[in-house]
Amino acid sequence: MGQNWRPRMKWILPLVILVAGVLVMRVMIHLKRAPERTAAEERGQLVETVPVARADGRARIVTQGTVVPFQQMDVVPRVSGYVVADHMEVGKSFAAGEVLFTLDDEDYRLASIKAESQVAQAALALAEVRSKARSAKLEWERMPGREGMTPSPLLLYEPQLASAKAQLEGAKADLAARRLDIARCTVKAPFACRVLSETVAPGQFVSQGMTVARLLASDRMDVVVPVTAEELAWVDPEQHEVRVSLTAGKEQVLRTGRLVRRLADVDPDGRMARLLVRVEEPFKDEVAAMVPEMYVGVELTGRPIDSGFSIPLEALVDGKWVYVLTPENTLSVREVTVVWRRKARAIVTGPLAEGEAAITSGVAGAAPGMKLRQWQAAP
Repeated sequence: MGQNWRPRMKWILPLVILVAGVLVMRVMIHLKRAPERTAAEERGQLVETVPVARADGRARIVTQGTVVPFQQMDVVPRVSGYVVADHMEVGKSFAAGEVLFTLDDEDYRLASIKAESQVAQAALALAEVRSKARSAKLEWERMPGREGMTPSPLLLYEPQLASAKAQLEGAKADLAARRLDIARCTVKAPFACRVLSETVAPGQFVSQGMTVARLLASDRMDVVVPVTAEELAWVDPEQHEVRVSLTAGKEQVLRTGRLVRRLADVDPDGRMARLLVRVEEPFKDEVAAMVPEMYVGVELTGRPIDSGFSIPLEALVDGKWVYVLTPENTLSVREVTVVWRRKARAIVTGPLAEGEAAITSGVAGAAPGMKLRQWQAAP
């Protein structure tokens, strides 16, 4: 009998354990309490903000301009001749009145001597005619029976006297022209300048009217500044200083210029208005010299801003809305008017207050009064 009991125990014992486990599980499920339901807290979207600042002062127009010559001219001799001295070199500076090059003036000096002799001959001829005119007048006055008679102009040498005077004046004019040719053999700088190009060499023959060099004014330089219609409306024509900046190596060099006028044409690329700014002494620093076709930064002082608020462009939504995070962490939508816009900030007017938190990050599904959270940077 003992041997028959053991095989039965092999399947009865697991069955008992399984039934006991099921009973224990049912008891535990019956005794377990259901969890209490609590309302989920609405935390709101995370947003980034910046404080609204009051924008008093003047608008500033920050843009770029292109350097152009204040004055540039070709050197054209007014007489012909061989070059006997050449002082020009490309890039060399000259003061106003300094000699650029000299032509051989020997032929013109000889012509001047000949003209001097012609002046002397004409003066002698005039003196002879005057003497004859005086004698003729005396003879006429002594002639009996001349009462009621009018002497002929030829008799008194009046036409001869006028002709002699004209010949003397012509001879003097010819002498002045010969002397002027001598002076023109020495070509001088008409203004403070630098040589852009030149084709003159000693011994070379240059003809009258031939272009031999090109000069660039070195005492001042102009900057053409394109501006948008919005920027043009804020330009103050009475401003005295314009900041001009250029890069010299790794350094930023600042220059001071002045607004001269608005140009009559528009920028050919962007069709924008163009302003002319003038800078004195563009070559005072050879390392940071202003040369034509160079790009420079320009900052102009605009008209006064009577009232308004300064905000980043990221805080401006669709060009006319500003989202504000209220102290209650809700969204407030304000409609504003943009009065001035720069690359990074805008000046607006509207229902804002200094110090309010303008939202600079996007707000998904924005609606007034929605719950928000201000993003806090990790310490």
